[in-house]
Amino acid sequence: MADSTPVNNTESTQAENKKKKKYRMKPFLRKALRQLLIFLLSLAIVVGSFFFVIQTLYDKFIKPVDPEDDDFITVEVPIGTSINGISKILYDNNLIRNSGVFKLAVDLSNKNNKMQAGKYELSKSMTISELIDELMTGQVSVTTVSITIREGDYIEKIAERLVKDYNLNFTEEQFIEETKKLEKYEVEFPFLEDIPEERRSMKYPMEGYLFPETYYVYADSNPERIIRTMLRQFENTFTLEMQEQAEEMGMTMDDIVTLGSIIQSEAITEEFPKVSAVFHNRLSINMRLQADATINYVLEDRVVNQITLTREDMDTESPYNTYKVDGLPIGPISSPGKAALEAVLNPYPDYMDKDKDGFMLYYTLIDPDIGLHAFNTNLDDHTRDTNKYSANWK
Repeated sequence: MADSTPVNNTESTQAENKKKKKYRMKPFLRKALRQLLIFLLSLAIVVGSFFFVIQTLYDKFIKPVDPEDDDFITVEVPIGTSINGISKILYDNNLIRNSGVFKLAVDLSNKNNKMQAGKYELSKSMTISELIDELMTGQVSVTTVSITIREGDYIEKIAERLVKDYNLNFTEEQFIEETKKLEKYEVEFPFLEDIPEERRSMKYPMEGYLFPETYYVYADSNPERIIRTMLRQFENTFTLEMQEQAEEMGMTMDDIVTLGSIIQSEAITEEFPKVSAVFHNRLSINMRLQADATINYVLEDRVVNQITLTREDMDTESPYNTYKVDGLPIGPISSPGKAALEAVLNPYPDYMDKDKDGFMLYYTLIDPDIGLHAFNTNLDDHTRDTNKYSANWK
């Protein structure tokens, strides 16, 4: 029998354990590595999500509408248009994806006061930055024309000026016909709803609302574009405060425009409040206005600012003739300026005081070259002054 040395199992096991222990990672290192891996994975998810969100937002709100479409779209930015209006114009023409983002970009670039009115050639491939820069140049693709509508002009006269004085590319008849389309403009300009129903079927229902001002319009403007520009200026001029004043006086906006148009045609600017007081006094005692300008408006052979009228003229049957109708005529007889409108709302108080013998009911022209009037409280004094100054009228 061969002699054998027994193996010490205990020593063998201990050696193996030492070997394993040598390669075993310490618990705290393993924990730290696990946390690092989780952090890196989380960071990758966050970064990936961030870039995904950024890309999504860019594609949805910032990216050019169509990077491949270089075709030009003609866009008009009217004079006085706000950044809100510009962003709406661009959005409506499908040139930007979001109007709010465009306004924010303009604010951040500090260029909101540098954009200029004009008619631009823009494309869907342009970036927001390119659009902003283009709108700052003021470069226009169509030339502009300066037109002046004067206080006291009526629709027929306005049409004549636009065609004959400024050579715009339409006829007087086309312009006048466009002014009759009240329903077309009421959505954008709700104040036109104040025009009474009985005037809507008449020849010039929009009379008085085409505000007199100097405008810069495009040489290729059509009647609709010019009418919108004038109505927008009226809207900007007849403020909320003026509307509230009218309501306090028991008058509609149409009443103010109607009386303002008569004052505009009857007097010089310095006397607007005084003439306004006379008319307010007459209305308060149910006395007819008897304004010559309302007769001139309906005469076929109209003479603006005609001083003398015949008895036949005064007998003209018309809802505009204030010698024949009570109260205000059916509507305005011209386009009053801001001063005339304000005079209706702020008549001269000293001429409305019954206690101080200042309740003026009459006025008569002193000198047509100067335009000043003599004011009286009674018919006898009025007749005396009329006889006194009538020689100057010739």
